[in-house]
Amino acid sequence: MNQDKIAILMSTYNGEQYLTEQIKSIQNQSNHDWHLYIRDDGSSDKTASIIESFAENDQRITFINKDNISNVGVIESFIRLLEYTNADFYMFSDQDDIWKEDKVQRALDLVKQENYQQLPICLHTELQIVNDSLQPMELMKRGRVWSDFQHFLFGNCVTGCTVMINQKLKDKLRLNMLDTNKIAMHDWWFAEVASAFGKVIYDSVPSILYRQHVDNVVGGSDSQAPKQLVNRFFNLSGELDGFLLMTKMATEFQRLYGNELNGKDAEYLTAYSTLASQSSFTNNLKLAIKLPPIRSHLRGRLLLDYLMISHPDKFLSN
Repeated sequence: MNQDKIAILMSTYNGEQYLTEQIKSIQNQSNHDWHLYIRDDGSSDKTASIIESFAENDQRITFINKDNISNVGVIESFIRLLEYTNADFYMFSDQDDIWKEDKVQRALDLVKQENYQQLPICLHTELQIVNDSLQPMELMKRGRVWSDFQHFLFGNCVTGCTVMINQKLKDKLRLNMLDTNKIAMHDWWFAEVASAFGKVIYDSVPSILYRQHVDNVVGGSDSQAPKQLVNRFFNLSGELDGFLLMTKMATEFQRLYGNELNGKDAEYLTAYSTLASQSSFTNNLKLAIKLPPIRSHLRGRLLLDYLMISHPDKFLSN
C-alpha cells in the first residue's frame, strides 16, 4: 500500500444518525494530507451504505471491510484498522462527534515539536462536550490528566477520539503479539506504552465537539460527580471488575515489556501483574502500604486499597 502521511482510523457501529456530519468534519480539515480508513463492526442500520457513498465519492476514504463486515468489538476493530494501515501518524475517530477544522494540523504541529522520529508519542486533547444540538455544555478533562506510567497502570485519562500517535509508538505496540482480550481499551493501552517508553502529551485546547446523547453518556461532568461517587461505593462489584481488568492489563504489559522497565515502574508492574498468583490478605495489605495504587484523587486510591485487601481471592488466576 502507499504510505499516507496521516491515517485517520474510524470504527463504526449503527452510527447512521451522526456519521455523515462526522465524516464531513474530517473532509473539511485545514490539513488535507490524510486518508480516512473506516471499518464497520457489524452495523444493522444504514451505516455501511453511508460509508460506501463517501468512499465512492472521495478517494481519500477507504471502507476496509466492505465485503467482510463482522462484529469483533471496539478494541479489536481499532487494532485491525491500525494493523491495516501504514503511515507516519495515526489518528482515531468516533462516529458521532464533530472535528474542529484545525484538529489534524494542530496535532501534527504539536507532535512534530517532539523527537517523534525516535520517541513513541501519544498526543491527546481536551474535549468540548456538547448536546445533540451541538450546544456547548462543558469541557471534559479540565486539566485532570497525567502522563506517567504508574498513573496509567491504574487508570486512563486519554480519550481515543482526540489521539494522534506516531509510527514509533505503533511499532512499540507489538500488535501481532498483543492479546486484546486483556486490555480495557485501545486508547488506554496506547497511553500506557507511550508513558513507559516515550511521552504522553496533553493539549488543553479542545479538538472536537463531543456529543453527549442517550447512546454516549459522558462521565466527566462535575454535576454528576456526587452521584457517581455514591454509585461507585454502592456498586463495588463493578469497581472490583474494573480493578481486576487493570491487573489483567498489567499482566499483559509484563508479558510484552516486563524486562524493559526499571526502577519504581518495574516494581509496580511486577507487584500488580503477579496478583493473579500471589494475592492474599497479607500480601495485598503489604502492597497497599509499600506500593499503593496511584490515583489522581485520594478516594480512588482508598477504594482500590479496600477492594484489594477485602477481596484477595478475586485476584487469583485473574
